[in-house]
Amino acid sequence: MKKFIIISSVILMTLLSFGTACSKFEDMGKNPYALYDAPSESFVHPIMFKTQYNLISVFRTTTALLMQYGVSTNSEVSSRVIDNYNIPEATTDDIWSALYLQWGNATRMHQKAIEEGDQAMQAVALIIKSFLITHITDTYGDVPFYEAGQLVLTDEQGVYSTSYDTQKDIYREVICMLEDANEMLAANERLHFSAVCDKVYNGEFEKWRRFGNSLYARVLMRIGMKVIEEDGGVLELDEKWEAVAVAQKLGELYNSYQNGSGDYPQMRSRADRPMVPFSALNETEHTPFFTMTSGNWNTLAVSDVLVERMLDTDELVDSDGITYHRYKPSPYNVLSPGTGRVEDPRYDSWWRKANGLPVHLLNDARVRFLDSDEHKSQAGNSRVGRMVRGKNPSTGIEEPSAIWGKIYDLQNASAYPLMQYSELAFIYAEAGARGWIGSLSGIGGYMSLLKQGIIESILEWNPYVTAEDPMVVEYLNYCVNGALYSGQTFNSDNALEAILTHKWLAQFFIGIESWCDYRRTGYPLLKTNGPAAANDQILPTRMRYPSDELYRNPQAYPEALDRWLGGTNNNKSDVWWAATSESYQNRLKGRQ
Repeated sequence: MKKFIIISSVILMTLLSFGTACSKFEDMGKNPYALYDAPSESFVHPIMFKTQYNLISVFRTTTALLMQYGVSTNSEVSSRVIDNYNIPEATTDDIWSALYLQWGNATRMHQKAIEEGDQAMQAVALIIKSFLITHITDTYGDVPFYEAGQLVLTDEQGVYSTSYDTQKDIYREVICMLEDANEMLAANERLHFSAVCDKVYNGEFEKWRRFGNSLYARVLMRIGMKVIEEDGGVLELDEKWEAVAVAQKLGELYNSYQNGSGDYPQMRSRADRPMVPFSALNETEHTPFFTMTSGNWNTLAVSDVLVERMLDTDELVDSDGITYHRYKPSPYNVLSPGTGRVEDPRYDSWWRKANGLPVHLLNDARVRFLDSDEHKSQAGNSRVGRMVRGKNPSTGIEEPSAIWGKIYDLQNASAYPLMQYSELAFIYAEAGARGWIGSLSGIGGYMSLLKQGIIESILEWNPYVTAEDPMVVEYLNYCVNGALYSGQTFNSDNALEAILTHKWLAQFFIGIESWCDYRRTGYPLLKTNGPAAANDQILPTRMRYPSDELYRNPQAYPEALDRWLGGTNNNKSDVWWAATSESYQNRLKGRQ
């Protein structure tokens, strides 16, 4: 297993392109081909940029299809259709090859910070390492970790074999790393490191601490159900951090979140989000979609499942007997004022046109659906929505307009978030609905957080509305009072379904996060047994290990397969934290 120990000149050139004003940057002259010879702070932006570059690509090509945000319109009979759970080999390799390289660089960064005696930069490195390894293990399950980390630091280019650690043990270490990072940053007296080296937080240590603790809340929620079911809610750790009681710790974090400070300060507003910048003016900072043609960009159509959840719709059946939904625009829609129903204010930030494409269609049914007169305008254009390009084509400025009508540019945004501020409201709403946080045990507490999460998510995407805007108020009332959750309005019995359905919406364009929540909880309730659904009609529970692991890691790889996958590199086995009775029963509903 070697991919993440190769320190390439390509990564170095990326680092050089971001500027040369970092503290001690001239030290790179010692070995101009080795990123690891740079000072620790110089690692930050290259790692963050490449991580986000790959995660937004993974969302659009994989998560969007698995989690029914979008549907492929590729009508080639031979195509591997991810939204039908037919996963190409290259897709299974995406996160492994991309994020292990950055995890290796973060491990180098941490070692450099230790050598420099800089505890604050050690803390930043631990937060980055935690973010990366959770994404890797959440994608594949048991993965190389402990020995792999040591191998990164040995410079042994000819030794690749490393054992696979259990996901449970990896999460133990992640919790310890995040506790260490919070402790180090709490004791840190410096306010900044070089802003040139950190384009996410401009070198502000306090914002890194808030991000680390926000990530900690995500980590605790990720494993909470499993730890409670398996270990009574308490996870043993190490000599320093002996154990963590998941519900109790989430309560501690919630108190800090509510107070805006405390022992575990977290993001306080949208301004605290980790926003990774991109630029259309600098080739080294282009998005992964920058050169994508309109034809390829438009092959991703909005899913009818998403249309139904975001817009108040009528259910219709076309001439082929395929059920779909069609809505009338909100009375606050700038294109069609005064003409009807409720619209999620985020919709126009994500999609052109408001008709969706059903999931799991056979190839001929998909072609007929798209070509049918029922799904075309009088001019012969498809009514099925495609992802927006939101800039004024004349000026390049993002702005609303009755002509192009969009307010966001998904293809070439100036920045993308690694984590949304709204996620915290949904995390604590869920913890409250589960009875894990005493102060949130009543429906009023977690309903308030649900509303906060919805509003914050809207404002994260639509800067031209406010929380008091009639369009936002109307949609929020619809979310609470509409019979949207298993045919009922929001109540204590369906609170988890409601919270996690809206969290699914809020995780749009956030890497693999909604896929993780679905595997962890079974929400949102998604139909997975359509006529073209492969993988035994199971929405993939993991990505297969890359095929080259068989010959790169010939001893540890078969051992990993035998230990937890029944000897086969499949995508139907649950990762550790997803293997709970609640999750299984909820996911099973999609095949009934």
